[in-house]
Amino acid sequence: MTTILVTGSSGFVGSHLLRRLANRPEGHVRGLVREPPPCSLPPSVECVQGDLNQPDTLAAALEGVQYLVHAAAITADHKEPYRGAYEQVNKVGTEHLMRAATRAGVERVVLMSGLGTRPAPKETYMATRWGMEEAVRQSGIPFVILQPSVLFGDGAPFVSALAGLARRSPVLPLLGGGGIRFQPLWIEDLVTCLEACLRDQAPLGEALPVGGAEHVTFRQVLGEICAALHLRRLLVPLPLGLARLQATVMTAVLPRPPLTPAALELFTFDNATDLDSVERTFGFTPRGFREHLRERGLET
Repeated sequence: MTTILVTGSSGFVGSHLLRRLANRPEGHVRGLVREPPPCSLPPSVECVQGDLNQPDTLAAALEGVQYLVHAAAITADHKEPYRGAYEQVNKVGTEHLMRAATRAGVERVVLMSGLGTRPAPKETYMATRWGMEEAVRQSGIPFVILQPSVLFGDGAPFVSALAGLARRSPVLPLLGGGGIRFQPLWIEDLVTCLEACLRDQAPLGEALPVGGAEHVTFRQVLGEICAALHLRRLLVPLPLGLARLQATVMTAVLPRPPLTPAALELFTFDNATDLDSVERTFGFTPRGFREHLRERGLET
């Protein structure tokens, strides 16, 4: 019987994946949590305690595991809880996990990364995301790295944050002028890709950029969200330099700032890839962002 361990099991991607895996008749599924059980995972999922920053807690969680899905990270939309936390959790924590996985004899790692991940200067958020990927590449364990664009559906943080801003403010900032392209991917389509990676339906040893059915600019994303909320809002271009200053101030004074300097790093490049990226690798056509919002609303 195959045993799968999912890190980040209470996060957005991890929780959706576990709900899907919990319905599989074959295999045994574990979810890694930092707090002692019991936990709010599906009943058929084994809850195991462990912390990426406490390497001695990982061996028991990985015992008997063949496949590891690593979806635990501090994402860019979250304020860094302490200086250096992005690196400590994302990069160093993944290094701890990979060393423990190697010792446990894990046969495959599937890493949740992000579109556009690349080498970057130290002390940037992107550097910590690249560090996650490098830790997996250097582990010696066969791997697949999924690099999705921003996600939508069922409370996705990117859409939920913008919807919350639209509800509160009559003026919405077009970061960088609003022309940056995204390729939003439905969370359930991402989970289907993750499942395929566990079923030998994806090439090993590669980073796979994936995106949804269409390219949309940031201006179009905001427009669709406002339309779904039946709101009229003024969209005003905001240069990235000024946005960084505002994000720095808000991050310093607010526990949950609406914009972080780390998130702004994702507005320095097009967050998009080939439109057939999912179909070419996984054999299905993903759901369209605009179609989904018009049919089902925001799901925030």
